[in-house]
Amino acid sequence: MAERKNLANKLQLVISYFDENDVAKVRKVSYKGLKGASEPAAIISAAEALAGLQEDSLTKVVEIAENEILAA
Repeated sequence: MAERKNLANKLQLVISYFDENDVAKVRKVSYKGLKGASEPAAIISAAEALAGLQEDSLTKVVEIAENEILAA
């Protein structure tokens, strides 16, 4: 039986904005060191707090998990 070992988690904020030609764009801002067992509500609260420091709108919150799969 195989096992999954969590190596790292990141929080990624997807931010919407308009460029100088008024074209809709997105940018992604990542933060490493997210705890693997974080509750979704806590992740949203943190993302909203970080997004509140920016002028542009928060579009999406993504959790990126890096796992190693081990054969038993």
